[in-house]
Amino acid sequence: MKTIRQSWSATKEFIREQQLNSASWALLLLTELLLYIFSLPHAIALRKFILLITFLISFKSFWEAMQKKPKPLLLTVVLLIILQVWMLVIAGYISYRPLHSFIEWKGQWLPVLMSLVIGIGIARILMHSKIRNPQAVVAMMIMIPVVLFLCVNAVVIIYDFILAGRFLPDQLGITDQKGITNYLIALLEPILIADMLGRLVKGKRLLPVPGWLISGILVLSVFSLFAASSRNGILILMFGFVLGASMMITEIRKAYSAKKVITSVLAILIIISVIAYTSYKTDPRWKTFIATIPIAWNIDRDLIWLNGDGTDLPVTSKGLPVDASEYYRIAWAHEGWRMLIAHPWGTEIARDTFHYLELKKYGHAGMLHSHNSWIDLGLEVGVQGLLLWGWILFLMGRFGWQVWRKHNETLGLALVILVILFSVRGLLDSIFRDHEIEQFMLVAGLLFGTISFEKLIPITSFDSRLKSEHKLLKQ
Repeated sequence: MKTIRQSWSATKEFIREQQLNSASWALLLLTELLLYIFSLPHAIALRKFILLITFLISFKSFWEAMQKKPKPLLLTVVLLIILQVWMLVIAGYISYRPLHSFIEWKGQWLPVLMSLVIGIGIARILMHSKIRNPQAVVAMMIMIPVVLFLCVNAVVIIYDFILAGRFLPDQLGITDQKGITNYLIALLEPILIADMLGRLVKGKRLLPVPGWLISGILVLSVFSLFAASSRNGILILMFGFVLGASMMITEIRKAYSAKKVITSVLAILIIISVIAYTSYKTDPRWKTFIATIPIAWNIDRDLIWLNGDGTDLPVTSKGLPVDASEYYRIAWAHEGWRMLIAHPWGTEIARDTFHYLELKKYGHAGMLHSHNSWIDLGLEVGVQGLLLWGWILFLMGRFGWQVWRKHNETLGLALVILVILFSVRGLLDSIFRDHEIEQFMLVAGLLFGTISFEKLIPITSFDSRLKSEHKLLKQ
């Protein structure tokens, strides 16, 4: 109870000290609302409307930030604009359907640029306000709407479990596809990792909440992934924690004895093993995972992979059907790579480019996209556009890493983990599109802008008690 009272007092102190004007408060609240409704089904019109209003309010702050020419933030924005221009060139001079490509660009990629502008604009407002710890405010802005969404989603899932009287796999909750949950967790996970490792190693917390609440959010995340039967989400979750720990291995070794480091590593391995084993036992798709790979890669043997309806699947040497999800993803990625080589300059700006090319080549196609973001985007914008997009992600990730290494800024660590997780996840799902990429760019803009404008001040007295506890732990 004492910890809760202290956290509540700190929260009230934050509110008193912010001293933001009404436009800034409106911008913060709209952004929170936007991050929540991004993942709600049947809310596209509302999402676009709030995105537009938020963009208009934040643009002045963004423009003022750009006039300061912060590098490499300015270079990232310029590259994203160049990518947009290249897309318009493709729409006007390369696409088979110019009007369709232009409409797709307007609906898909213009909001991506707007989302980045919003994130940078809000970051500048916060960093130039009288807030004592704007980094914590940014982290909470990301955490609150995501955790709220996961909580509401979990309540609906648990209610369905109670009605059924047993555990039900593939639960959607309030979403319309199970991938939504793990996309949200991939946004939240970098914040949690940076906070947890910062507490353990630096004695500095990013989130002004007690440790037990962080643990509860992790449990909620794992539960949500298992309820949705999201293998990719579970893999990315485990990869994220291993990645974060690897990035901080030098600091961990300095802060703790070899015995404690080995004990902690073993504990992490045990937790990961338990999660992996539970996923293996509860998800039958793992049983044919290895055997599916060579069958799926051999796309010239037959054209079953074109159907995409889960019927008449090939069987393994043991007579078991291949894992449909894995089979289609590998086969489509292989065919998509061939298509990319055949169309290195891109084809058109459209979410169904892969489907359109397959339909044109084979006469029929049962898929909407390849489920590989890098392949799908490459087929749209060509190798040149793909390199531009990779450069943008690299600049954000590298800057986050540099700020973390040079100034021990935990938001920098969160940014580099966010970019890597998003890039890797793009190999497994088509997320360089729709609200997924808009969410990512908004969160990345918040983190990128904050560490670009901050003055890198020392740890405030807010963390003094935690630093004392940290020294006791090392002893």
